[in-house]
Amino acid sequence: MLDELLLRLNADDMEKFAAASGDRNPQYGDPAYARRTYSGACVVPGALAVIAALAAVPAQRLRTASVLGARFTSPLFPGRTYRATVTEKENGGVTVVVREGTTSVLHCDLLPGDGLEHAVVPGKRPAAVEPEPSRERSRGQSWNGAYGLPAPEELRALADLLGARSLPDALLGALGWASWFTGMRVPGKDMILSGLQVRAGHRASDDEPRFTASVATADARSGTLVVRADCTGDGRGLEMELRTFQRRAVPAPNHTSATSVLPAGDALAGNQVLAVGGSRGIGAAIVSVLASQGASVWATQRAPGPAEALREEFGDDRVRPLLLDARDPKQMTAGVEALAEAGVRLDGLVLSAGPAVLPSSLHPDTVDDVVEFVDTSLTLALRPLTAALPLLKEGGWIVLLSSGAVEDVPARYPQYYLGKTAVEALGRFCATRHGMRVLLARAPKMWTDLSNGPLGGHGTVPTSQVASAIVGWVLGRVPADESGLTVLSPRALTEWTT
Repeated sequence: MLDELLLRLNADDMEKFAAASGDRNPQYGDPAYARRTYSGACVVPGALAVIAALAAVPAQRLRTASVLGARFTSPLFPGRTYRATVTEKENGGVTVVVREGTTSVLHCDLLPGDGLEHAVVPGKRPAAVEPEPSRERSRGQSWNGAYGLPAPEELRALADLLGARSLPDALLGALGWASWFTGMRVPGKDMILSGLQVRAGHRASDDEPRFTASVATADARSGTLVVRADCTGDGRGLEMELRTFQRRAVPAPNHTSATSVLPAGDALAGNQVLAVGGSRGIGAAIVSVLASQGASVWATQRAPGPAEALREEFGDDRVRPLLLDARDPKQMTAGVEALAEAGVRLDGLVLSAGPAVLPSSLHPDTVDDVVEFVDTSLTLALRPLTAALPLLKEGGWIVLLSSGAVEDVPARYPQYYLGKTAVEALGRFCATRHGMRVLLARAPKMWTDLSNGPLGGHGTVPTSQVASAIVGWVLGRVPADESGLTVLSPRALTEWTT
């Protein structure tokens, strides 16, 4: 075991990398877009994380490396602390593992050889500001062009600032170009970088730096895309393999999905419901099923768009967008006051908003993140609940979205278990001390924006199924516990039918 290096990248590092590499994929710098991805927030570009991690490798080993392989097992986030450890291998290579707590997020292997110091380096070329939209790719598709970056010298300065002064220019440039190509060209906007390999090629040239790239693997079912690229120019050539997943669009709820389990009806005509987190995922599915049963639903959202689409699908009298951040006390109070001034009295309250869920562990480095996750989970339920209580009619109902993780404790998600346990405790208190009719819906894994990582929706339960079971409880078609608190298991939600 060699040295351990603490890594902590920030937004300034990410902006410098974007300017130098040309990779301005929105998952790195657009918070509104990033909230709709499975990471739930802006992430560190994978190539930037590799550059920072390689700062832990002794200079001589970097200079003699001829092959770099990197695998990403989880995204890295700005402002968080990671630890990179370096281990020598029997073949003379080096392994770098980056961890958050005890969770591995990045694994790099360096293999020895003639080195990359005399390999081709990218030239200088401008880059487009907007990434290409993701589209279906097929094996054999190819691209070619100038092998370059907007500001190679700025990328060098950033690497030096991060401590990777011995990283050869050729390898540094290859990482910057790989980030640009995957994030801005292929797959483009909706991509997840899962791995890459850079190796010294055999061809030497004194021409202008150029690249040719082609699709080696394209699996529409899983979203897997493998691109192989050859980069040539002054010096030895470079060969790259870029492994990505292309996110598929999660279908938005519509009238067909809303009535796929529970036929349309008017049993909830005249009912007024506030759905916090009702603009996407399971929240949007619940809104759609409630609307198909005749209810008028106020659906909260942090940015315009999704709730308006639901209104267009189900009608102005069924879905009413409410723009606010449920974590913000002033916004939440103002939203509820607007309903009160309009004479609204609520029959029900749906609390389905929650933070993105990624692997974690119990470790001194993760304490702040675990506390933040649990705090956010509880705040997204408690703040709207306390604000809306005065508007809730006597005999009104509350749905709190929990998870099957409460029953089957997941090994790699302690923060998720703690957060959902806290939300369930809130529901139990409301049923026991406030006499409310409460449902704790322990949802199975569903295909939503927050679970739309590699492999997309495979092995998931449709949100329309879970939403229909929840609304079935609202309608009294699911047996309710006499205590006022009903708990529906993942199996019950999955198997419920009319």
